[in-house]
Amino acid sequence: MGWYMVKSGLEDRFHGESDVPRVSQYRLASHLSLAFILYTLFLWSALDHLLPAQKLAGAITTGARRFRILAHSCKGVVFMTAVSGAFVAGLDAGLVYNSFPKMADKWVPDDILALSPPVRNITENPTTVQFDHRILGTTSLVLVTSLWLWSRRVKLPPRAHTAATVVTAMVWLQ
Repeated sequence: MGWYMVKSGLEDRFHGESDVPRVSQYRLASHLSLAFILYTLFLWSALDHLLPAQKLAGAITTGARRFRILAHSCKGVVFMTAVSGAFVAGLDAGLVYNSFPKMADKWVPDDILALSPPVRNITENPTTVQFDHRILGTTSLVLVTSLWLWSRRVKLPPRAHTAATVVTAMVWLQ
């Protein structure tokens, strides 16, 4: 997958001396996604061997079950945020608007749907890509913080409390 991504930056798409080689944002996102999936599986396997799951004293409570659902939702949104970051990097979309939280003094920029058909904007319009990444990043922050707050109210194993705290700290640092 790495070579497939790099190869896209070596294709003959240059029109002048000032053109810079760029890898495809689609291949960059695919490469990053595969890396995250492999890393997650290796980490999961290692932790499963090093820190076996603790048996809970009783049946899993409804609160703990809902906590698990929220935790899985957080993982999905954080993953989507990271993948959208690959599109930001691949399109240099981070250079388009340099103010936060507004984009050029507007909550929703005028050129957010500049391409036709509109669905192309999601992965090819730098403005839309940056806007989506901002929304996903903020959503990740809110969801993970909610997960941490909920972890304080639900009876969970000590490792789950620690994991919720560490993940929340990492999201806030990001």
